[in-house]
Amino acid sequence: MICLFGGTFDPVHRGHIHGALTVCDVLELSQLRMVLSARPGHRQQPAADAGHRWRMLSLACDADDRLIADDRELQRDAPSYTVDTLVELRREAGNAPLGWVLGSDAFADLPSWHRWTEVLELTNLVILQRPGQDAGAAMEFGPVLAELCERHRVDHAPTTACGQIVFLEDEMPAISASEVRAGLAAGRSVDHLLPEGVATYITRHGLYGVLRDP
Repeated sequence: MICLFGGTFDPVHRGHIHGALTVCDVLELSQLRMVLSARPGHRQQPAADAGHRWRMLSLACDADDRLIADDRELQRDAPSYTVDTLVELRREAGNAPLGWVLGSDAFADLPSWHRWTEVLELTNLVILQRPGQDAGAAMEFGPVLAELCERHRVDHAPTTACGQIVFLEDEMPAISASEVRAGLAAGRSVDHLLPEGVATYITRHGLYGVLRDP
């Protein structure tokens, strides 16, 4: 199974890495591709430019050999839409199972994605949820996603090329990129929230309002 974890990673933090490694462990993956959303088309543009975010993601993926930083969206001049990346990957993978990893918050936002109804025609969805959440059936996502889960949810690792949704419980640290950016801008130490090397990179380049090293 080819699994991908997409995001703006602005900046990448320990919660991202923890979630990615949880997917690797539970689904017994030899690798997981961390796909940088270089130019997100459906949300506010990231605070750091794509080049800096790519280098930070590459540093973070050094934490484990199973994590592979994927720059395919960085190579496109067009806005970064998940469906375009999945079309490209489906051509590469043939009929092999694909899995797109996202948190439950991102899943709740799925209907706002560009051509979102095509996503399950191209991949399976692997949703990270916090323990105790019954996210697959919860009406908190609204009737559209509740119906989608009703029709496509499975209680095992995806076995088809596309079209299945599986929820994985994850004790992901309660970290958000906006929290990290706010802490950096306020001059607080957030090293404990960031993968090794990322905090040093941020200081070296003066990102997120941090005073740049002389």
